[in-house]
Amino acid sequence: MKTPLKALYVVIFLISGAIGTIMLLSPVYAEELGASYMQLGMMGAYYAIGYTIMTLVTGLVMDRYEKVRIYLAFQTMNFISIGLLAFSNTIEQILVVRLIIGLTAGTFWVSSSAITAAMSKPHKLTHNISLYNLSWISGLAVGPLIGGYLSDAVGFKAMFLAMSVTVLLGVGIIVVFMLPTVKLHGKLGRLTIDWKSVRAVLPAYLCLFPYTLSSGIYFSILPGYLKEFGITASIIGLLFTIGNVAKGLGFFGVERLVNWGTKRAIRLVSFLLAVSLAWIGYANTEYVMALPLALYGVTNGLLEPILLNWIAQNSPAESRSFTMSIYETVFGVGMIIGPVAAGFVTNIYPASMVYVLLAAASLLIIPFSVGLD
Repeated sequence: MKTPLKALYVVIFLISGAIGTIMLLSPVYAEELGASYMQLGMMGAYYAIGYTIMTLVTGLVMDRYEKVRIYLAFQTMNFISIGLLAFSNTIEQILVVRLIIGLTAGTFWVSSSAITAAMSKPHKLTHNISLYNLSWISGLAVGPLIGGYLSDAVGFKAMFLAMSVTVLLGVGIIVVFMLPTVKLHGKLGRLTIDWKSVRAVLPAYLCLFPYTLSSGIYFSILPGYLKEFGITASIIGLLFTIGNVAKGLGFFGVERLVNWGTKRAIRLVSFLLAVSLAWIGYANTEYVMALPLALYGVTNGLLEPILLNWIAQNSPAESRSFTMSIYETVFGVGMIIGPVAAGFVTNIYPASMVYVLLAAASLLIIPFSVGLD
């Protein structure tokens, strides 16, 4: 690999693919063990609790200490935590492991985006963040497809081990291609929080929150929801691959939409997001479900990088890791609330009602976008 930045993109591709695969297919494994909607929701909440805690911690640490060594330690923990799934035999054990994975995965996106930003020259920041986004969405596109076929062919436990080994490969790339040449020392010596920087990008966090409610359900409940229609793990993996490929295609429209105007772009995307969620609620076969999942993927691929880029551009360099970690923390909070609330809703209403309510919540992004430039 010619540059450490290219090595970083390969690491992001490998590890995001592994994390995304086990996030989407561990609920399918739990559903086979007899998990209820409430238990699937709790799986999502347990993951999100760990994720939320570690996003804040990671942002503070990455701003203050040498980033590559910390990154190596974090990804080693991801290797171990994902491997634990292969030894989980009950729903209760899966819940505990999902909490542990939340703690380790919560370090991944924050540290990856922070290192990408730290290794980028100012005029290359937007371009490199786009490549960062493309790297992890490519992993999410490939991972579930491979994981689904592995699950059907050799079983879930073997698939979980394969994903753990994939993370280990990423760890090896960090050791060989990044650790010897890249030194990214922190700019701040004390663990203090720059609240002024956080307030400056608050509108982006408000716009992100309604979307994160659906993201939590997408990773925790939707796979089990599809399983109830009799769809196999390999086809479920294919459906999520379709959605993630569409998300990757959405990234290519980001620059054009930003030039059109961030506020107008976010409002258009929120409307399309609402349409896709309501459509998911009324789709009941794999063929019909592919269409709203693709639309949902496109809207994700537009919304996330637009907001992340806006945060990066409006944050001072010395606090950028922390403000970007708050972005992931908002994800964590939404991923706690969404699955748990969905579990309660399905105790009273049909599961399709969850997606109708999410569609309504997505429209709140429109008034929240007032503060965006």
